[in-house]
Amino acid sequence: MKNTKEIRTILGVLFYLNRLGYNDKDIANVLEYAFYRLFGSNTNLLLLACIGQTKESAKPAIDEILRTQTDFNEFMNEKEKH
Repeated sequence: MKNTKEIRTILGVLFYLNRLGYNDKDIANVLEYAFYRLFGSNTNLLLLACIGQTKESAKPAIDEILRTQTDFNEFMNEKEKH
């Protein structure tokens, strides 16, 4: 697998977005399982980070995390070109 160093960040962002947006229990369960199996950890700290947040209020922080810890912006720039 390429760029596995980004997996924790990507899963964390997905967990956060799901929790603040759709709050789909099936998605949450799969993400919790992924954190448990891949990293031997749980999502308790992510849950705490969601308290008092909305998707809109968290968007700047999420964008900054994706910009600094992944190549997501480069991916989106390339995607927009095509």
